[in-house]
Amino acid sequence: EKVPDIDIKDLRDASIIQTEKRILASLTSDKNLIQAIQALDDAHTSLNLLSERLCTWQVHITGEPRSTIDHLLSKDYLPFPISILKDNYLQLQVLIENLSEYIDEEAPKIFPEMVKILDAQLTVRLVSFAGSLAKLARLPSSTIQLLGAEKALFRHMSDGSLPPKHGVLYQHPSVKGTHNKKKGKVTRSLASKVAIASKIDFYRGKNE
Repeated sequence: EKVPDIDIKDLRDASIIQTEKRILASLTSDKNLIQAIQALDDAHTSLNLLSERLCTWQVHITGEPRSTIDHLLSKDYLPFPISILKDNYLQLQVLIENLSEYIDEEAPKIFPEMVKILDAQLTVRLVSFAGSLAKLARLPSSTIQLLGAEKALFRHMSDGSLPPKHGVLYQHPSVKGTHNKKKGKVTRSLASKVAIASKIDFYRGKNE
């Protein structure tokens, strides 16, 4: 029996449709928030760089003692082109505020159990280090404890330096406010709770 000829255009169109479906399937809510937290981190980095440039440039132009960024922003007039940097700095502040509000509003809808333990931004940052909620939910607590400490872990493996005891979870108040000798224990306990919460959040989403 003769096999019917396949139109190349139809094959191409079918491939495009399948690719679009796979892309849409990958655009999950957790990955949307991962992009938001990464954009927030980028904005903070840019803000710090602009702050340093503004303060340094002002000294070189005016010969005045180095001012704080808040003092420069309070001035009604700054010489061109420093004034442009000031405008960009203020725009970045607005961007940071808007992204922070967005993450704080959306994270509890997607990671309700994790947000109860951490907070909205720390939760999303942890998911970002894991790559997705699905990946985080499959990780043991010992790995969750070290997410964000990859560089320190690599140094430990390459030069024998002390291994890290915590990663991004160090930002949690219960860890930061603990004596150094107990930080490892507190982080392990926190990571165990997060491991359970991430599984609840992930499978809750699957059942909806």
